Amino acid sequence: MSNFYDFWGKTGEKIKNQKSCLPAGRAKIPPTPSPPAGRAGIRWAGKIKELRSILIRKVKPIFRAIKIFFRRLLRLPKVLNHTDKIALLILFLILLGLCGYKFYRDFLSRTKKIPAVGGTYTEVLIGEARYLNPILAKSDTDKTIDRLIYCGLSKIDENGQIVPDLAHDWEISPDNKTYTFHLRSGIFWHDGQEFTSEDVAATIEAIKNENIKSPYYEAWKDVTVEAPDKDTVQFTLKDPYGPFIYNTLVGIIPAHVDLSSISSSPIGTGEYTFSKVISGKNSTIKEVILKRNDDYYGEKPYISEVYFQIAGSEDEAKRQFESRAVNAVAGLKISEEKVMNYSFPTPRYFGLVFNLRDDKFKEEAIRKKLKNGDKFDPAPSFKLLVLDKPLNLSQAEEIKSNFEKNGVKVEIDKKNAIDYQNALQKRNFQAVLYGFDSGYDRDPYEFWHSTQVASGLNFSGFSDKNADILLEDARMSTDATVRNQKYDQFFAILADKVPVIFFPPQNFEFSVKDGLLGISKIVGFEPQDHLNSINSWYIKTKRVKP
Repeated sequence: MSNFYDFWGKTGEKIKNQKSCLPAGRAKIPPTPSPPAGRAGIRWAGKIKELRSILIRKVKPIFRAIKIFFRRLLRLPKVLNHTDKIALLILFLILLGLCGYKFYRDFLSRTKKIPAVGGTYTEVLIGEARYLNPILAKSDTDKTIDRLIYCGLSKIDENGQIVPDLAHDWEISPDNKTYTFHLRSGIFWHDGQEFTSEDVAATIEAIKNENIKSPYYEAWKDVTVEAPDKDTVQFTLKDPYGPFIYNTLVGIIPAHVDLSSISSSPIGTGEYTFSKVISGKNSTIKEVILKRNDDYYGEKPYISEVYFQIAGSEDEAKRQFESRAVNAVAGLKISEEKVMNYSFPTPRYFGLVFNLRDDKFKEEAIRKKLKNGDKFDPAPSFKLLVLDKPLNLSQAEEIKSNFEKNGVKVEIDKKNAIDYQNALQKRNFQAVLYGFDSGYDRDPYEFWHSTQVASGLNFSGFSDKNADILLEDARMSTDATVRNQKYDQFFAILADKVPVIFFPPQNFEFSVKDGLLGISKIVGFEPQDHLNSINSWYIKTKRVKP
């Protein structure tokens, strides 16, 4: 304790001497605090000294023991033979492993695994990619890619329901002719420009331009578009059309970008941005690469990059699927270990359409016998017009085989796309295998209403007053339940009159390898709908405390 006071005493004397040397006017150094004085100071000093001695007595033996332990441990290799050294090393590794395992189990028990942002998803698409522009997209391949780049006013969600997208809601006027959409605020194009109603109006006007030849032209040609302010867009229909809301699924393109450059440099509002295209021979698109849009207004995806590989055939798609880098293939079922298969029925199906103008199929009784598979004697025969494509020809051969069992001879008349379409337009056929696609709403008006007999898609010439009324009433209703009731009644009439024999709808197949997580189910109508839940898919994971 004397040292303590000596230190402070000497220091104080030193400071005192220094103070005497300070120039005039300089601030004085404040006095150094004194140590505890009197009996209280002596008592505290004694307690500190006692505590120090106790710590030394307790801790010193421990350090001495540790020192002896490590000294002997370091001398072990010198006294052990080779076998003992190996045994000791194995024992040490086992101990280390047990400690690591215990630590790992404790870590797992205290945390849970959740999705993490990152990873690359690669999918093989079968077909041809031509238009990375939603108002021109015709093929399933184009529509699937565009599904991630562009958004519409509405969308089909992961449960197969139509819900708002770029719009947060909409209103329908009492006469079912005017649809008013209120747009979300704070949405930006991939190039940073703000999304407004002007973009919606420009998109629809582009669709209505006959020179552009958009596949959506017929759906929008008689619709008037207005944008009263930047957050509102209004559509006015010439006549009420219940399924109109499905027209608003079309992707919206930016008004500030030249239409001719959109396919080569796509700019949308979707969850993924366009990165680049890899071309093959003849400048065909072989691969499209997309990157995660960090500024997406909705639920952001976990997967950082999406690669679409384009295959020209099923065989090519299978070969590409075998690559380790590929996660999935669309439109194909792969039956292998560690591959999950998903499927859903599409609104696409074949129909054997009879030309009711032809003498062989004028009688309803004949058509019913064909539908029911009744035997014929003598054996009738007819020519079946078929588009020269593998799937169509396969279905035609099955029809021919089944009819021949019942004594009906079928001659398959396969034609290329141009000749096939010419024969349909001229109604120059006895029976035709036709591929129907009813879309999201199964409105059959254009295929079967009597007004479509002469120049529309009612190729059979079917005409029925009650059927016409049902189709017209269905179109007037915005209530999907009411429409479907009318459709059911119409198809019951069609089944009774037999102007057509329908075959089961085609299923969309989707095969996914292990490693892609977050897929609970795949629900949809059209092939591009298999990506409706992609924002919940993930490849990377991380562990966090619950």
